[in-house]
Amino acid sequence: MEFINNKINKISRDFLLSLISFSDKQARKATRKELLDLFLDKKSNQLNLVPMIATINIIRTKFNDPLNFHLEVEVEGSNTTPQISESRIKSFNSSWVDDQKMEFLMEKIGNDGISINLKIIKENKILFNSLESIVCIKIGKEIVGNSMEKKKEGYFEPIVQLLTDKVIGYIEFEVTIEPIAKFGLRYWDRLPVFDPDLKIPRFAMPSDSFVHHDEFNEIIVAFVIVYWLLRGEKNSMEMLPPNIQTRSAENGIYNKIVSDQLFTSRRLNGCNRPYNDFIKVESCKENNYGEWNYEMKLNLEDYEIKSDVWFPKSTCCRFKLDEESGELIIKSIAYQMNDSDEIIVQQADDSKEWSDLKVKYMMVEFNFNINWGHVGVHFIVEMFNMAFYRNIVNNPIKSLLYPHFDGVIFNNWLVVRPMLDGVVTQAGAFTYEGQIQIQQKKFKELTYKWKPTPIKDTIKGHVYDIANQAIWDAITEYVDEWFSDNRQEVLKYWNEIELVSNDLVSHCLNPDKSANEIQTLEDLRDCSIFIIYQGVFSHAYIHWKAWDEEAKAIIFNEDGATSKKDIQYYENLGNAIEAGVQYPSPYVRQYPILDVEFGGPELLQKKIWKYAHKINPAISIGSLIMSPNI
Repeated sequence: MEFINNKINKISRDFLLSLISFSDKQARKATRKELLDLFLDKKSNQLNLVPMIATINIIRTKFNDPLNFHLEVEVEGSNTTPQISESRIKSFNSSWVDDQKMEFLMEKIGNDGISINLKIIKENKILFNSLESIVCIKIGKEIVGNSMEKKKEGYFEPIVQLLTDKVIGYIEFEVTIEPIAKFGLRYWDRLPVFDPDLKIPRFAMPSDSFVHHDEFNEIIVAFVIVYWLLRGEKNSMEMLPPNIQTRSAENGIYNKIVSDQLFTSRRLNGCNRPYNDFIKVESCKENNYGEWNYEMKLNLEDYEIKSDVWFPKSTCCRFKLDEESGELIIKSIAYQMNDSDEIIVQQADDSKEWSDLKVKYMMVEFNFNINWGHVGVHFIVEMFNMAFYRNIVNNPIKSLLYPHFDGVIFNNWLVVRPMLDGVVTQAGAFTYEGQIQIQQKKFKELTYKWKPTPIKDTIKGHVYDIANQAIWDAITEYVDEWFSDNRQEVLKYWNEIELVSNDLVSHCLNPDKSANEIQTLEDLRDCSIFIIYQGVFSHAYIHWKAWDEEAKAIIFNEDGATSKKDIQYYENLGNAIEAGVQYPSPYVRQYPILDVEFGGPELLQKKIWKYAHKINPAISIGSLIMSPNI
């Protein structure tokens, strides 16, 4: 049996590697545009990027002789059936001002435009009604435009009798073509992101800059998830990518035992560092008069957790900063399983209990991070993405921000959002409802007016805060130069920014509505810095740094074989996420800013290179991508 399993594992891994190799070869050959055109069905000759409403407003009809009739209006290719007006009796010169306008939904508008037929139906008291005349008009590409703006055209057309070809009257009407409200992007009723039950409009789909590998990424993800589920019983080491297995074990990350130094380093520089709040405490009775002088707390009591997992409702890591060496030393971890339970304190005493607790804590933090941190940063960008996509048509702010929104709504809808049967829900500690509760809490605190707040003390080996401030400064310089060049054009279309602000205020969950309100050019500048920072740095840092916590979870279970039904989150969460989401990451190019072929804006590249010496110790600048679309 062991021989068979090993054979299956080898075949599976060889197949994955062959796909990866094939993808690398094809990536340079296939253009992004060709693949995206195929995905978006652009070859169907469709004009509009968003669904549109064609509204026909009849103003007046005039006949040479009185006529009993009604109108039947048809728009070819519309999703709306033909509409019929009220009857007119012995109508001669009739105003239609008080009649209801007729609206038609147009999901797809071909290159030939829109054909509108206004049929005059003669009403006969004895015989059947008969078609008296048809007035046909064509709404062309010049009126449809880019489908993002409202256009109106007036018409005064002759009514020609079908049997005689004589002009028997005239009809005056207006046709309005406009995108559906907010371009069809509707917020979810639970979070300020796109409603996951709806179809994403074409204009919110990834642009031509979306990399070829993205499509390949989904193939690999699907294959690995199916492979993982079908096996049932698994040796989690077999799921590790080759680059993880071949790393040196000397760094301590991939050993079963986590050293105190590594544990502290991961809290200072690991995937959850953006949300690990180190609080300095003064010497007092509570900390045994200086036994520790830094605390890092996690409070998880507000979120629904599965009943069958080991998961404290609150934790507190206690550290001592050695002023002479500058080293931060872990002294103990305190945790409480439930509000009514006693607080348990495990000292850093090199015991087996201490060693096990460090690993369990890493999984507690990773559970928190994958929801609050990773999914959270995706959703932060999407909230702003929604507000700008729903309101911006002409404002040049598009050229600054839209590259950082590219693919975000689609990717979040596809894999990031909480799902009842999603990988995170199946393998993690939080229930589906618990994941939503986490995001709701996060959005209640969200403001674009946030700024980096580094730890004041100098700590040996602490590189995150320096890199964090450096990328913030780089993005600030980049945004300031952009506003210097585009200030007047931004102000010219300021009404669109006001609509964005109204959207943010209306849908954000922060009770302080001023937290995300944009009133001035300075506000818009600050908001832009925050958005780009979240998309470029926060996401990349959380995404790539998660490798170590995940790999630790897998190594911890190296000798175990756990069925899916008996899964224990702190032993297997990393395995599930690794297999389902992160596995293909090293092989996928995701619009890296510094890419030679498909890089980001030259000015942004220059700013990142300027601060590279401060960023690189924490994360390679080559890992920074334009948008969180993975």
